[in-house]
Amino acid sequence: MSSTLLRVHHWLPTVQDVLGPGNRAVVWVQGCSLACKGCMVPETWGAQTATLFDPQALAEQITLVPELAGVTVSGGEPTEQAHSVARLLFHLKARGLNTWLYSGYRLEELVARDDADTDYLLSLVDVLVDGRYDIQQAGTFRWRGSANQRIIHLTDAISPSLTAGEESGGVQVTVDKDGQLMVVGVPPPNFLPHFRSLLLKRGLTLHSDVPWK
Repeated sequence: MSSTLLRVHHWLPTVQDVLGPGNRAVVWVQGCSLACKGCMVPETWGAQTATLFDPQALAEQITLVPELAGVTVSGGEPTEQAHSVARLLFHLKARGLNTWLYSGYRLEELVARDDADTDYLLSLVDVLVDGRYDIQQAGTFRWRGSANQRIIHLTDAISPSLTAGEESGGVQVTVDKDGQLMVVGVPPPNFLPHFRSLLLKRGLTLHSDVPWK
């Protein structure tokens, strides 16, 4: 396999029951041409601001994290870097981690590409959440952003019983050493402005590069 680098926006070493069941590492890739209206992370659309990682080296960093069940790749749009994401997942699965991937493309669209890299990537995904984010169908869902999106088990590595149910799974809020705040998960509609309002009542002001919706 070639040494194509992976464009990454950010990655977290561990989250709990957020963007997939169990303790997970989450990688947000950089670059997406779909530009869904109402997207929570439009800062991941452009490819120019990415941090470049060798997929194998990143996989080795992730597998140093103790007690991980799996890894989730979101975006951005992972299938627009199918070769590099596949290399990442190959090394992670070789180390026993399950894999969960979010794509704005439906599975049928990905298969219709008739592209070897995309097909290989899909062969390494245990659960695919597919479909464009639709702000008109947004709701309170545990693992997906809008009602049109599907949770598709491509293997039996993650039990369907772990992904059943539509109740909100909550979100995880992290603050790094530089005071940068990140909200991880699938927040319900209007969560972000409500969260900002609650912080303001406690004398805390948030400054974001993109609008919170």
